[in-house]
Amino acid sequence: MRFSQKVKGIFLVFIFFVYLFVEAESVNRIVARVNQEVITSQDLENYCKVLKYRNPQIKIDEEFKKKLLDTLIENKLILSLARKENVCVPSGWIKKEIERISSFYSSFDDFSKNLAEEGLTLSLLKERLKEEYLIRFMIEKYVRSKLNITPYEITQFYYHNKKRFTKPAEYIIWIGKWKSQEEALLAYEGLKKTANCKKDLQRIRVEKDKLREDIKKVVDNLKEKEMVIKEIGEYFYIIYLEKNIPSMISPLEEVKDEIYSLLEEKKFTELFKKWIEKLKSEALIKIYE
Repeated sequence: MRFSQKVKGIFLVFIFFVYLFVEAESVNRIVARVNQEVITSQDLENYCKVLKYRNPQIKIDEEFKKKLLDTLIENKLILSLARKENVCVPSGWIKKEIERISSFYSSFDDFSKNLAEEGLTLSLLKERLKEEYLIRFMIEKYVRSKLNITPYEITQFYYHNKKRFTKPAEYIIWIGKWKSQEEALLAYEGLKKTANCKKDLQRIRVEKDKLREDIKKVVDNLKEKEMVIKEIGEYFYIIYLEKNIPSMISPLEEVKDEIYSLLEEKKFTELFKKWIEKLKSEALIKIYE
């Protein structure tokens, strides 16, 4: 009987430790290996927490975590390169960043409390900020510094994508509404005499296609500087057309900065992808399901 109880006790202890092992495995299992380094499920969760803390609008689901794991692998490769090149975070940079982030709170205690509520620690946030600096430094060195957008490229993009820079047709109108026909007619007669629309009407500049359909039908039949009174629904409207602005293509000078940004983003994406693929090809990467 004693032997049976002893065996039972050993068995229960064994089950307990198996349970602990399984729990630990599920809580902090290895999800990927990058050369000699590992990424654990806890690393993934911690990174999610930091991202959520810095951008509460982020929706974290399994699809997001899958993409995030790829980002963590890329980060590991970039950080490994930074260590090889002995890149250091400038003295005081992390402190300044912490001060900047905490300045959005009423006090540092409030900031610390908020960190804890999000499941974060100050040391974890500092570590992520350090990594962020190193990653940005390396991207600047190997990708962004190699970007070169020429005036010729900007001009060519403009002439091949003119439709993209077409301004929609617009109206500039003055409009007012009255519940009473008598009051509307009184205002209409007064406006015809003074030609001062500011008194009773509101000035609106609007794209033609965004104008309410029943009002657009009225405006479409007006000439510039023409005014009309019209019953629409439950109200009497006075509408004055100041200007009919046709659709037009924006001049190059007006959109060149926008084109520069578009080309810069496109080239950056291409160069970054090429650089990362090279780092990946030189590394030993394994993802565990």
